[in-house]
Amino acid sequence: MKILKILLLIILLSSIDSCISISSKNVKRRLFNNEEDIVSTKDGLIRGIVVKDHRVFYGIPFARPPIDELRFEDPIFPRVWKNVKDCTRQKEQCIQNCRLGNGACSQVGTSEDCLYLDVFVPRKSDITNSSLIPVLVVIPGGAFVQGTGSCLLYDASKFANSSIIVVNINYRLGALGFLGTDLLSGNFGFLDQVMALQWVRSNIEAFGGDKNKVTIFGESAGALSVISHLVSERSKNLFQRAIVSSATFTLGLKTKSQIRGISNGFTSKIGCNIEDIDCLRSKSPEEILKAQDQVANVFRGKLLDIVTVWTPVVDCDIILGQPLTMIRDGILVNNVPLIIGETKDEGNLFVYFNFQKKITQHKYRNMISLMFGSNSQMVLNKYPAPTSDDGDNKGDCRPILSKLYGDYVFRCPNRYLINRLLTQNNKSSSSSSPVIYHYQFRHSLSSGNPIPYCSGIVCHGSELPLIFNTYESAMNFELDDDEIQFSQDINRYWVNFISNGDPNKGLSSSTMIDWSPITKSLNNSLIMVPEFQLNDIISIDGRCNLFDKISYRGYTKKNSKLCPS
Repeated sequence: MKILKILLLIILLSSIDSCISISSKNVKRRLFNNEEDIVSTKDGLIRGIVVKDHRVFYGIPFARPPIDELRFEDPIFPRVWKNVKDCTRQKEQCIQNCRLGNGACSQVGTSEDCLYLDVFVPRKSDITNSSLIPVLVVIPGGAFVQGTGSCLLYDASKFANSSIIVVNINYRLGALGFLGTDLLSGNFGFLDQVMALQWVRSNIEAFGGDKNKVTIFGESAGALSVISHLVSERSKNLFQRAIVSSATFTLGLKTKSQIRGISNGFTSKIGCNIEDIDCLRSKSPEEILKAQDQVANVFRGKLLDIVTVWTPVVDCDIILGQPLTMIRDGILVNNVPLIIGETKDEGNLFVYFNFQKKITQHKYRNMISLMFGSNSQMVLNKYPAPTSDDGDNKGDCRPILSKLYGDYVFRCPNRYLINRLLTQNNKSSSSSSPVIYHYQFRHSLSSGNPIPYCSGIVCHGSELPLIFNTYESAMNFELDDDEIQFSQDINRYWVNFISNGDPNKGLSSSTMIDWSPITKSLNNSLIMVPEFQLNDIISIDGRCNLFDKISYRGYTKKNSKLCPS
């Protein structure tokens, strides 16, 4: 009898446990199916915000916090959580001294615990199980030492309202992201980006997104990151389209020897042996930022080095070569449709920020000599120094240096990359060269620019608030009616490309024109001004021909090598 009672008790407890389990599953299913602010990811349930036209999920962890013993380690997938995670507030940006301005810096501060992403999603009524929607992943720029996806500039409400899911990511910056020694690869920040893309692949369908229709987009250091993903095996099949805005090709990635030298300088400033990881992990974020600034001061005045002291590393494992070198050899691991472009006056921001006083002819010639060596006279012939009575410049060489820098670092390597991709097939596959759309952004906003040396010209990054339609909310710009339409049209080109791999197929307006891809026989680029134009600005260009000949910092020379296979 006693045994029978025990058996009955066991059966009763099992039934209760089974009911609880079924009830939990039903709750989870009910939340996912009926409540728009709840999404079930592979790691657990999350709660976001529902507004009139879209939903937002802030601060979703895609990796464990890279703190304590995980500092200077490759990212690790996050732990599964049991309760519904609150994703209604943005997380802090990665450790940095952000000088990009209010709209491009986080409003909630910094933290070493920063490997989170924000997801902007259309309302559920716009999504059906049979119609998964395209995805844009935004990799923020900032010279690999500042910047965040969690800022007003990248608010993706406009995209979400156009049936695009946008994922804004963060990654470790500066020494925390790219410290390289004999023991450390220096690619923690780049691997953070890869893990964020893996998170998208594993989880985006829970938001109604199409994991096979992912576009990656970056500007400046974000664009150099995108190009690095194009040539990295680690990123294979994680995206299907790419947008490259103002990539710093010529500045390039650091080699193992270069990053070790920079890391050695950093560790000596912070008071640690370069291989003493315990010492490096004991230092505060404030000490790390101070040492970073001290290392940057060593490069002050060296334009090709000061802008990107820290970068991903050609470590012969994660990244096998300089992107320009790999593209020179036709090695494109991810052979996807591309939008690639630049602004008209890329160099001004960098030259005037680093040289507050005018540059004399003598100093200018010395700088050209240091940058180009035996080829300096040919460069000076194309970019001559102004005389003391030369118009408004009055002997100041910053304007001509800005033009040279913009051409050498941005515009001409874009042209080189396009031409190489069009003339070579991918060596690792039998597929043809990717479809390429090229643009040049030439419009100076009527509201002006808060940066004095960008007023009236088209500085680096000028197109970003128009692409995202955040010119008012993030930058406090007041546009006229034509400019508002211009911003909407640029956003439509992006939405169409993200959706279809073709900027012309999809949303349109009467002010848009057909944006032809560049082919071997047609070199039309989209000139981005309020009345769009198509012009050939690639075929005939003596200055870019010169740089093609003398190479971009040696990356495209015949004797430049990739890592041994």
